[in-house]
Amino acid sequence: MQRSEVPALFPVPVPEPGPAAVREQLERILASPLFRNSKRYPSLLRYVVEQVLEGHGSELKERTLGIEVFGRTPDYDTNLDPVVRISAAEIRKRIAQYYHEAGREDEVRIDLPLGSYVPEFRFPAKAKAAAPVPDAVPPIAEPEPVRQSASPWRTVSAVLALALVAVTLTWLQPWIQPNALDRFWAPVIAPGKSVLLCIARVRDAEGIPRGVPLSDSTTMARIAGVLQAHGQPFIVRAEDLATFGDLRQNPVVLIGAFNDSWSLRLANSGRFTLHQQGDTDWIQDSQNPSARNWSVTRPAGAPAESMKQDYGLITRVIDPATDRIMVMVGGLWGFGTLAAGEFVSDPKYLAAVSQQAPAGWHKKNIQIVISTEVIKGNSGPPKMVAFYAW
Repeated sequence: MQRSEVPALFPVPVPEPGPAAVREQLERILASPLFRNSKRYPSLLRYVVEQVLEGHGSELKERTLGIEVFGRTPDYDTNLDPVVRISAAEIRKRIAQYYHEAGREDEVRIDLPLGSYVPEFRFPAKAKAAAPVPDAVPPIAEPEPVRQSASPWRTVSAVLALALVAVTLTWLQPWIQPNALDRFWAPVIAPGKSVLLCIARVRDAEGIPRGVPLSDSTTMARIAGVLQAHGQPFIVRAEDLATFGDLRQNPVVLIGAFNDSWSLRLANSGRFTLHQQGDTDWIQDSQNPSARNWSVTRPAGAPAESMKQDYGLITRVIDPATDRIMVMVGGLWGFGTLAAGEFVSDPKYLAAVSQQAPAGWHKKNIQIVISTEVIKGNSGPPKMVAFYAW
C-alpha cells in the first residue's frame, strides 16, 4: 500500500500556532476598526496575550489585571470597580465580530473564553483539516475479506446517530442539575429576543441627565455578566428613554428603585412595596402594613457613608400590563441596590432561596427582600430577610 493510500483512521495531532503567528494575528486584530480607536480594549488584550506567550497565564486574575493594565491600587474593590470584567466582555464581543467578517476564515484564532482572562490560540478549522500527515505512519495490515451483512449506509447512519447523541449530551449536560441562579434567570432567557436592561440616570437641579449612579452601573455589569454566561443577548437603555412599547417587546430587567419610574410601578404591585416619607425610606409588607422593619432614615445633611444598614427589593413577575417577564433589582439607597445585584448574580446567595422557598418557586412570581450592613460606605454581603411567591 502506498503512503498516499493510508486511510485516516486516527486523528492527526495538529500543532498550536507559535508565538510569532499569534503576535502577527494580534497586530492584525488590533489594527481593525473594532480595536484601533480604543485605548482600553487593545491594552487588555495585548497584555493577556503576551502574558500567556511568556508562560504567565496562571497569573491572569481580575485584580492583577486591574492593577497592571488599568493602574488601579492593590486594594481596590473589584465589585465597585468592575473595569476588568466589563472590558473583557467587550473584547469577547469585538473578537466575535472580527472573525465573523468575510475573509477571516483562514486566520489564526485568538479567543478569550467566557469566565476566564486566559486567551486561547488555535488554527482555523480549515488549517486543521489540511494538516500534513506525520512521516512516521505505522504499518497497517491488509484486512481479511468479510461478508457484509448490511448496507454501508446503515453503518454510516449508525455512526452519525451515535455522534449526534454524544454531541447532544456534551452540549446539554443533562446530568448537571441547574442551580438556583439558573432557575431564577430561566424565565428571562428568551431565544430570539434581547433582554432590555433599563437603568436610571442622575439629573441635576435643572433636570438634565448627568450620568448613572455607580451602584446602578455596577449592578448592571453583574447582571449583564449572568446573561452573557447564559448566551443571552441584551440591550441597555436609559429609564427615561425606554417606552412602554419597549417593555412590551422584550424581557426587562429594571435596575434601581426610587430613581426609576418603571421600577416604582412594578414594585408597588406586589406584596412588598416601596415607600418614602420625609427622610425615611422603607419596604412595606402589605400583610403587616404598620411595621417598618425594613426602613432607613438618614438625617438631613448627613453623608450617605454614615448609614449603617440598607435594604433591597428583588421582584420577578409576569407584568400584567405588558404580558412580559420583568425583573426589578433595587435598594432603598445605593448600598441596597449593590447588595440586591450581588444576590441575583451569585449562586451561593440564591441557594438560600432554594433552601427556604416552596417547591416550584422558580416557576412563580416572586419577591425577595434583602438586607445589607453598611461598613465605612461599603455594602456588606446580602442576606435574605423575606420571600414571597404566588
